[in-house]
Amino acid sequence: MVAFFNSQFGIFLIFLLAGIAICLLYDMFRAIRKTIKTSDFITYIEDIIFWICVAIFLIYLIFILNSGELRFFMFIAICIGGIVYYFALSKYIMNISVHILGFFKAIFKKIINIILIPLKLFLKLNKKVKCIICINLKNITKNINKKSKKIEN
Repeated sequence: MVAFFNSQFGIFLIFLLAGIAICLLYDMFRAIRKTIKTSDFITYIEDIIFWICVAIFLIYLIFILNSGELRFFMFIAICIGGIVYYFALSKYIMNISVHILGFFKAIFKKIINIILIPLKLFLKLNKKVKCIICINLKNITKNINKKSKKIEN
């Protein structure tokens, strides 16, 4: 089995899979981008970071599988893997990913709104009511502290 991965055909297949994996990750990245809107500058930074990570991954593969020797067929395999993925799976993966991320985004928004409703209501109260609430909370905590000290003694 190890000899298979040391052959040129085995290395070709691994780089073919690497091309598919890179395109799959990029589609996930695109789905996140479609779901969560960011500015163009942030998008450029994200792209640069993504492609730096891809370059590091490919350099690692080249050193592990082929002792750092560059072969033209490796780049051909990556391109073929990317093209195969793009035409066979990309559209479906993108649609599914966008729907799943949209679902989680909607749930997250609802949770945030539930958490923020009491805060929004508190902020809408006038200053006198806020002071009364704060004073009462302070008195309640003092009473709890007194009672806990009595229980300890």
